[in-house]
Formats: sequence, structure tokens, C-alpha cells
Amino acid sequence: MKTSIIHSIVVCLAAFALPFMVACSSREESLPEEISEAILYLNIEPVGLTRAGTATLPDNEKMHSVRVIVLHENGTVEHNKFYSLDGAQVQRAILLKVTPDEKKKIYLFANEESVSAVEGVADVNSTLSAFFHTYVEGMSGFEDAVNGLYFAPDYSAGKPIPMSSMYEIDFPEKGNFDGVFYVVRVATKFTVNFKNWRGEEVTVENFTIASHADRNFLMAHVSSYPKILNLETNQPYPTWIDWLKAVSDASNEDSDAATNRFGWLTDYRLPEQTTAKVYTHEGLKIGKPTVDIDYPDNSKPGVASDVPVFYLPESKNLKAGATEQEYILTIKIAGRAEPFVCKLDKLKALFRNTHLVVNITMYNSNEIVVDVIPYSEVNLEPEFGL
Repeated sequence: MKTSIIHSIVVCLAAFALPFMVACSSREESLPEEISEAILYLNIEPVGLTRAGTATLPDNEKMHSVRVIVLHENGTVEHNKFYSLDGAQVQRAILLKVTPDEKKKIYLFANEESVSAVEGVADVNSTLSAFFHTYVEGMSGFEDAVNGLYFAPDYSAGKPIPMSSMYEIDFPEKGNFDGVFYVVRVATKFTVNFKNWRGEEVTVENFTIASHADRNFLMAHVSSYPKILNLETNQPYPTWIDWLKAVSDASNEDSDAATNRFGWLTDYRLPEQTTAKVYTHEGLKIGKPTVDIDYPDNSKPGVASDVPVFYLPESKNLKAGATEQEYILTIKIAGRAEPFVCKLDKLKALFRNTHLVVNITMYNSNEIVVDVIPYSEVNLEPEFGL
């Protein structure tokens, strides 16, 4: 396996006032009046979804458990703490006493219980939790091991989505520090909306998306990311997670503008053992439209009773002999011999934490319009080929 390339995330943390720490009820433990150690306050949150954005998060996209692993500057484990949360949460505050005056790496994980088997490390064939349990305080080798770890994601039955991130912090000789630390979902999300303007109910036998990966690294392997200026600091975002958080914030306001400004993160790696898979969604009934002849503006298209929402692994489906990615949507409608086929040419990447909304509108003229937010429309005929 190639050497993993993981970008460190350097966080400049502001000094945290002791009186506020003592008074705040969200802290997990009270602090002594005099502190001779460094105190790390972690405010852990899932980063928002990028591209199409989302107003609220379902429970499987929230945190159900959190693990924090802190490494000393020499790479040995300083802390390995697991926290089971009370239901689905979007924030968790954690206090840790740490050794001052050294650089540290902080690994954050959420929903490890959803990973039933991990690969990529010699003599390790276990759950993700069992892998973590082997690294007790004082042990070395965790960084190399976790960077090589990969798994086959299972998003079925509403399982909480695994999340991860890594931060690098430079602690001074004395001081107390706080910061917001984000975990990133190891998944991409698709929401597919069908709108029917035909005069009859439509049966979609199936639709497919090709192709996606079947395995992902637990930790993102990012080689580079768009160096877009932060308008507040007039400097590039210092890490890919900072960039991703900015994309998420902008996507929830205007997905088109966010894509135009921030671009795409395309320079990332998947495990060498990954194989390509085709996602298939079977059997979908699209109801009749409601037409108001007297007041046409009140007319509404028919829709599916259950909107398809599904998750796929982070993927990188390259065009033949090229570095650009390509994803293909195929729709098979009952009573039609030829499927509708569309290259999603403007979908540049399926990096983790991406959310795509695909709007498919069907008209009486046998025409289908596919609108991939935040992309432009594509008109399809049954004979539309590759």
C-alpha cells in the first residue's frame, strides 16, 4: 500500500478563562482553583453537509458516540477516551488535562459502533471499537495504523454514519485552551425527487448510479484542496476541514454560489483494494399530478410517496484515461424499452460529506429533465445515449 498522505489540521486556540470554565455547567468535570497542567476543552460537532446543504440533520447524521485519542509529540497515546452519548447529538463538550509544552495530535471519531469490521492493518480483523481498545496510554504506532485503516461502509437501517478528523495543536508551557473541532462523515448523501406532470401514474422500475467505491479509509487521505481566500482573513483556508466547513456554511445559504466560489476537492485517495459498484434503487411509484384548470398556479406534480434518500461511500470514478471523474444516472420506466441515461458531467467529485439533490421531472412528451443541485438542467430523451 502506498504511504498515506494525511493533512494535519493546525488549530490556533485562544486562551480560555478559568472563571468561565468553572461556571459553565456543560463541562464534564470541575477544575481545581490552581492549574499546573494544560487543560484542553473540546467542543466537538459534525461538520455540515456540503453542496446541496440541509436544514436539519436526521439522527443517523448526528453523533451517537464520540472517541478522543490524543497523541504526545513522540507519537505515544496520552488519552484514549470513549463517550457514549444520550441519543443523537450535534455537539459534545469534553475536558481533558494534558501535558503542556508540546505538539499534540488529536484524533476524533463518532459512531464507531457502526463499523463491524476493519481492514488495512496486519493482524487486525475486528470491529473498529476493538481496534481502538488495543491502544492504551503510552503505546506507540497508532498514527500509522489508523491512517492505513479502511472498511466497507454499511449505511442500512438508519445506522449512524461513522465520522473522523485529526487536528494538530501546539500547546505552550502553561495555559488553558478551547476550540470547536469538527468530525467529517465518511459518506456521501443523495436525495432523489421525482416530479410527474404526465396524465397518469408512472412506475419507475429502477434507477442506477454508476459507479461508486465499496471501501473507504477511516481517515480522509487528502493531497491538496482548493486554496480559496477566506474573505474575513484575506488568507487561504489553512486546512481542508476549514475549507469544507466554509463550503458547508455557504451551501446552506446558496448552493450555486458556493460551488462557483469554492470549487471542488478532487485530490484525494481511496484504498487500493476498492472496487467499483453500481447503486440500484428498485421499484418506485410516482403519483398523478393535481391540475387546476382555473388556477394553473395551484397545479402540483405527482411525487413519490417515499422520496429516495440514500448514502454511498466516498468515491472517485475516473473517466477512462483521464483524471476527471464521471458519474452516470440511468432511469428505467415501465412501458419504455429504452432507459433514460444521463452523464452527470458537472459532478466533479464525490468526496466525503457531499450532499447531492437530484430533481427528475417527467413530462407528457416523453421528456425527462434532470436537475442536479447545484448544477444546470439536462434534458433527456429515451434514446439519449452515452
